[in-house]
Amino acid sequence: MFYLDNAATTWPKPEIVYTTQNQSFREMFSPKRGTSKASRAGSEKLMHARQVLAGLFNIADPLQIGFTSGCTHSLNFAIQAFPWQPGDGVVMSAIEHHALSRPIRKMARERGIQFFVVPYTDENPFDMANFENLLQTELSIRLIATTHASNVIGSVLPIQEIGSLAHRYGKFYLVDVAQSAGVLPIDVQTFHIDMMAVPGHKSLYGPPGVGAVYVSDKVPLNTFLEGGTGNDSGKHPMQSKLPESVEVGTIALPGILAFAAGAQWVQETGLDKIHLHEKHLLKMLLEGLHAFPEIMVYGHQRLEEKTPVVSFNIPGVEPKELGNQLFDTYGIAIRAGFHCAPMAHEAIQTIHSGGTVRASIGYFTQPEDIEALLQALKKEIPRYNVSCSL
Repeated sequence: MFYLDNAATTWPKPEIVYTTQNQSFREMFSPKRGTSKASRAGSEKLMHARQVLAGLFNIADPLQIGFTSGCTHSLNFAIQAFPWQPGDGVVMSAIEHHALSRPIRKMARERGIQFFVVPYTDENPFDMANFENLLQTELSIRLIATTHASNVIGSVLPIQEIGSLAHRYGKFYLVDVAQSAGVLPIDVQTFHIDMMAVPGHKSLYGPPGVGAVYVSDKVPLNTFLEGGTGNDSGKHPMQSKLPESVEVGTIALPGILAFAAGAQWVQETGLDKIHLHEKHLLKMLLEGLHAFPEIMVYGHQRLEEKTPVVSFNIPGVEPKELGNQLFDTYGIAIRAGFHCAPMAHEAIQTIHSGGTVRASIGYFTQPEDIEALLQALKKEIPRYNVSCSL
């Protein structure tokens, strides 16, 4: 198999991730509960996992990190636990994933908040002038919530500038780093990030079913889920403070420790080294696709402002049809469709054509994976009777 679906889930994982999950599943008991040696060791390793992520993202206090079932869970917590009042406003980009946009739309339906969308163009994925105008004119806005990078076209938003402007106007800033954690440097202090949702299974090379949320102590969140936390068990009210407010029930310690092992592997390997490898392959992929006049590639092509994610189509060809053909005939695993991001497809005008075919690169992607895709497309294009005029 030629694997080019890393924006969904990276594969394979570093060996330390597999061994950590296996060992902790065999040896660790649930942390924060029990007096056994294994349970106490689990609590110590849980704190170490927080420290690994705190170091990666320059988070001052590891206890400002809570572990969740994934980035979607983290975003729902941050958005639905925010202390909304009817008429409050929130700003998001025009290329958001469902994991961010759906909870916001739910808050609009159920709690009467207003949401504003900053316009997109290929050359300017987040219009800062429009954003500042919103902050100046819509005084109800309390929260800014954006992705760091698009899961459809890889465009990177200027989150440092967004966060700086948000803070200048006294707003909170929530960032979805699903596509950027482990790919780009992220510093919650420098970028003025108040809340951040982190996946485990993408470019931090952890397992699925685990993620994390960072919340600054300046954000007055309510609770989202309620239940036992292993702390304050003798009290009826639930704490609204991290990490207890998000680590409800028996948490998935083996997955969390494997997640931390992946994040530590990224730190030890080095973001610069990872970025250089992925950028080289991204350049190879873009140049190869542009050599086909029959193929439409979406979004801007500036390598330094793009994660290794590329969406393309053969005009007139259903993306899922092409995607299935690429795997069934050539063993190339890609993604086709709307990628759970109809806002992005509306922005790039592919919402009525079935979305796009998406190829995405990871650290373990090799040049032969890119070459396999390009050679397969060279064979497939003539089958669809498309011409350069398309």
